[in-house]
Amino acid sequence: MLASLTVNNSVLYKYNVKSKMLLSVICSICALFMTKFEPLLLMFVVTLSYSLLMQRYRILFVSYMFMTVVMLISMTCVNIIAIYLPMVKDSADFTKLAVPFMRGACVMNVVMPLTLTIRMQNLLTTLQNLHLPFMIYLPGAVMIRFVPTFINDIKQVFEAIKIRGFEFSIKNILKHPFLLIRLSFSPLVFMSLRSSEDLGIACELKGIGQNKHCNMKNQCLHRRDYSLIALAVIVCATSLYLEYVCGGSFINKAGHP
Repeated sequence: MLASLTVNNSVLYKYNVKSKMLLSVICSICALFMTKFEPLLLMFVVTLSYSLLMQRYRILFVSYMFMTVVMLISMTCVNIIAIYLPMVKDSADFTKLAVPFMRGACVMNVVMPLTLTIRMQNLLTTLQNLHLPFMIYLPGAVMIRFVPTFINDIKQVFEAIKIRGFEFSIKNILKHPFLLIRLSFSPLVFMSLRSSEDLGIACELKGIGQNKHCNMKNQCLHRRDYSLIALAVIVCATSLYLEYVCGGSFINKAGHP
């Protein structure tokens, strides 16, 4: 069932795991350091285009719907507080409130394709070739592989709730929010704990941490992989330059101690 979550016909499937991991690290670190809306908007557009290449449109739609709802609720609460506390009125600006959500969206756009367009064998081979300690190696493999497993758990829980007669409509969600949380949260927690334990056991059974190499041949980087890494560096450099031009607080503090 997990194999169906890994997109074999995606363009990103042809890229090396190393290039996708490096792109994820570079873009995530760059996005977390940005404090202005304009450079984050540039990175968001580019990373969104990158995530669309994995061809998992339904997962992206649900993820962005959830993020949009949380952002709207947060903005509404801040604007209500600003009515009674004028001192926080400047913080209620849309561009300022959207910055943390834009960071999260950029990170999600690069991490989700990494987790959904790789094979477990390629991931294990890549992590093993990095010569990381076993305490970092095993949790890293489990965390990356946990995303498609968690998506599958969500589908199973929602199907079970539908069988019990709960209809997923806006009216029911707004009318019985705590019932939905009770029906979905507890099973997801227990299924996630069980899945993480199963993934850890599976990794150990495959010989991880026994100083043995995987049977798969180590794949070398190709021209398309270097092009992908170069594109990530160019986008991050351009975004950091816009952050500097727009007067980003982090870059200004770093440049003027």
